[in-house]
Amino acid sequence: MACRLGGLAVEENRIFLSRPDSPPKLRAISPSGRVPALHVDGPGGTMVLWDSLAIAEWLWERDPTCAIWPKDPVKRAYARCVAAEVHSHFDDVRNGLPMNLIKRWPIRDGLPSNVKLMARPGVRAGTDRMEAMWRDARARYGGPYIVGDEFCFADAAFAPMCSRYITYGVELAPDSMAFIASAMQSPLMREWRARAEREADEVGRDIVMASP
Repeated sequence: MACRLGGLAVEENRIFLSRPDSPPKLRAISPSGRVPALHVDGPGGTMVLWDSLAIAEWLWERDPTCAIWPKDPVKRAYARCVAAEVHSHFDDVRNGLPMNLIKRWPIRDGLPSNVKLMARPGVRAGTDRMEAMWRDARARYGGPYIVGDEFCFADAAFAPMCSRYITYGVELAPDSMAFIASAMQSPLMREWRARAEREADEVGRDIVMASP
């Protein structure tokens, strides 16, 4: 999503996670052993950017007219604060509600309900903070996105978080659900969902539905 906002054409290489050979594959392409990792070929060799916020900033420095950050300096500062907080916080939400764009919860008897998932340590507190951020952004800029009608990297950072509440059927306050709906209906998120649907057909929907 960042590369699309930054106007950079990229070749995507997928690495499936949670497989025995996943860790060595990840370490081979990323010093942190995590994704995303952007490899940029240049005169001095290949430069590796292994952090999503660093990738966004590099893209913006490459072309400050791109859609990574708002052109207005006040909006840009606000969007950077939002993106940085999402980037460095909310691990409890990520771990408690693992991302899966295809799955819908519950899908069979015996799985924990979304009520139990929201009761996992830190999930409710993290959700409350995100809802406060969405309300503040709407109060300042009117929506539908973080700084109004401009979809920027702050929205890209939030999009995977928003998707979790759809996956697990969690009903938040109406204004929060409106923000989540806008994020999920954004062009880049619809494109991501379409790619996920194609990958689900490729690897098998039974496998996708069983993980995580």
